[in-house]
Amino acid sequence: MDKGDRDSGFGFFSGLVIGGLVGAVLAIVLAPGTGEETRDYIRGRAHEAKNRAVDLAYDVRDRAATVADDLRAQADQLSQMGREAYDSMRSKMNDAVDAGRQAAQSKIDDMREQ
Repeated sequence: MDKGDRDSGFGFFSGLVIGGLVGAVLAIVLAPGTGEETRDYIRGRAHEAKNRAVDLAYDVRDRAATVADDLRAQADQLSQMGREAYDSMRSKMNDAVDAGRQAAQSKIDDMREQ
């Protein structure tokens, strides 16, 4: 994510918070109910907002854990594939070296017989 994306995300979030605060102040000032009713209403809304925030935090935590698990599994899979490729290449290299040694020994033996 580049800096422009972060700035626009921060701008949106700060605008959302400021707009919410301005709306809350206007609601209090223009409220048709009594002071006690308004305070009860605000307490109820604050409690609801807190519950939504807690639920959102749990959702984010669960999603982050799922993504982390997926990334770990992919890393393990890539590591295993790398090990298998290394082992395969090492085996082919050893086979080629052995074939070269045998060919050289065969040539040496042929030269000795002549």
